[in-house]
Amino acid sequence: MEGLFLLLIGAALFSQSWYILGLYSESRTMGILVGGLGILALGAVFIQPVLLNGTGTGIVSPEENLAELTVMKALIVTWGLYAIAVAAHGLWDFDERAIGFYSAFLAVATAMSFIYYANPRIGSLADQYNESVWLSLSGATLVLTVLAGMMFFTLGFRFQGLRAVAGWFALLGGAVVAFIGQAIVITMISGPPGV
Repeated sequence: MEGLFLLLIGAALFSQSWYILGLYSESRTMGILVGGLGILALGAVFIQPVLLNGTGTGIVSPEENLAELTVMKALIVTWGLYAIAVAAHGLWDFDERAIGFYSAFLAVATAMSFIYYANPRIGSLADQYNESVWLSLSGATLVLTVLAGMMFFTLGFRFQGLRAVAGWFALLGGAVVAFIGQAIVITMISGPPGV
């Protein structure tokens, strides 16, 4: 669930960055790509978790990690809806300011997920899981928070000087998030750590 979501959202952000940088000649191309990736990312809610399943370390039972799964599923839904909104903008040429203001909500929701995953007093990732789970989810949510904040200022307030910076941040940040997701998927395929 986590790896597939991060891989797809990273690819969607990478594709959106091309539009922000002005490399797509038509916004419909971006709409089709980001919309397809967003719908697939929403489907990750129905897949079994890889990192938060509680079987990797033997310390966490599936009932004890309900809060971590709920935070991850909420993150998947908010980012999936963001990708679908970006797709609607690209397909029907809506005003991109609405996407910018949705990005403000997205930045706050993702920041709350980052705080939950990174803070050992609130969340239990640092105590109940190994460092790779804690670092991968905290790092990915931190990058997603920064990208959502950049999109808020770039698209919501139309700071044209920030457009190239936000485009490059989305390009590199999407690649980083996709790389983290790919590492999780490869770990899932090769078997859980410690086996």
